[in-house]
Amino acid sequence: MSVKKLVRLIKAASLAPSAHNSQPWLFIALQNSRERVIHAMLEAWRKAMLEDERPIELIQSTIAKFERRFERAPVVLLCCVDHSALYYDRYKDEQRKKLEGVLGHHSVAAAIQNILLAAAFMGLGACWYSAPLFCQKAIRDALALGDKIEPVALLTLGYPLKQPKRKKLKPLKAIFKIL
Repeated sequence: MSVKKLVRLIKAASLAPSAHNSQPWLFIALQNSRERVIHAMLEAWRKAMLEDERPIELIQSTIAKFERRFERAPVVLLCCVDHSALYYDRYKDEQRKKLEGVLGHHSVAAAIQNILLAAAFMGLGACWYSAPLFCQKAIRDALALGDKIEPVALLTLGYPLKQPKRKKLKPLKAIFKIL
């Protein structure tokens, strides 16, 4: 995938709505750092699964599966909340400060959705992984991000080798109500 196409995706992300128009997102294309970040992330998962007393075979197969996915993807995009862009200082109470952080997550999620829609329009395949939420410290350390940048998602992007399976959707009556 070309840099030009990646820039188009990031421009689409930048059009997303955000809390207070703060645009609290940072997108990092993992190029030279991909192997280091993926290794740190998978090692953190391995330790967590061992602590959860998951079967060794499950741990090994899970690590191998995600290692293949992240290594084979033409582009891996790390999506982050940039907490320095949010308005925590407006609030005196901890509850509203906490909610400001939630707004940052909502904003990044909207930007990610724009990337996914633009990717589909461009004929690209994309997959959203929330895995960084479970190993933020490992990713921050691998990239020296500091504590204001919160890794929240990985997107794999590229041209699909085959048509993906249609996912099973809940019936409309299960997700929509008129009251």
